[in-house]
Amino acid sequence: METISPIFLQILLAVPIIGGGAYYFAQARQLSVRGSRLEIGHFGLPDLFMGTALALYFGLSGLQILLKGDTAPELRVEHVRSNFGFMLVVLVAVLLFVSTRRIPLAKAFNLGLEDLAWVPLRSALALGTALPPIWGIGFLWERYLQNSNPEQALVALFRSSAESGDWSSVWLVVLSAFLQAPVVEEVLFRGYFYVTLKRYLGAFGAAFLVSALFAVCHGNVRVIPGLFILSICEIITLERFGSLWVCICMHACFNGLSLLLLYMESQGWLPH
Repeated sequence: METISPIFLQILLAVPIIGGGAYYFAQARQLSVRGSRLEIGHFGLPDLFMGTALALYFGLSGLQILLKGDTAPELRVEHVRSNFGFMLVVLVAVLLFVSTRRIPLAKAFNLGLEDLAWVPLRSALALGTALPPIWGIGFLWERYLQNSNPEQALVALFRSSAESGDWSSVWLVVLSAFLQAPVVEEVLFRGYFYVTLKRYLGAFGAAFLVSALFAVCHGNVRVIPGLFILSICEIITLERFGSLWVCICMHACFNGLSLLLLYMESQGWLPH
């Protein structure tokens, strides 16, 4: 029986990667012609100052972890709990800061309920076309790094907990990655930082800065390209549909799928 040519396999794998990239490029071009459905008029200079302060904190914290490299401290369950609580406090602080100026939160953060029934379908389409470029670029980046950098701390905690049967830690990571992170990070990064910056820097500058910040603040070299691309895809999706719910659902499904694959790998159902 003849083996499949490696070149043929590479071409076969390149098709969905190129297709996903072409899809988002086409969406970005259409947005430049038809215009965006995203409302950006609710945030002003106070939000620019607040957003800049928070962005500097997140960016410097992530950069500090990146610079530590192999000496970065091991993530423990208590760290996940404290981070969970801290991020919720930040979210509440931002919402209170916005609401004290009598800005309607649902409109300001593009969280209207008008097209909520379409969110699952739209997020599935958006994530399905984003995954091939994310995974493809991530694979090439891993090849370039040659596994010289440790995996993300939360990933390592989930893997070790799943292998040892520590289900309380497993479910804590699932709760953090599948519920807390999508809601908090989307409201802050795409709903607040991006919408505020777009008013002053334009869509391109705001998208680049927010996506770079989003990738860096996770504090791991191995995930930077993938998270940058995910953020760009979410921003284009936000501009297209004008709903942050789609981005939240995309983010939750992305994290959920990643954890599912990690769990299957930890149980020996997938190759490491």
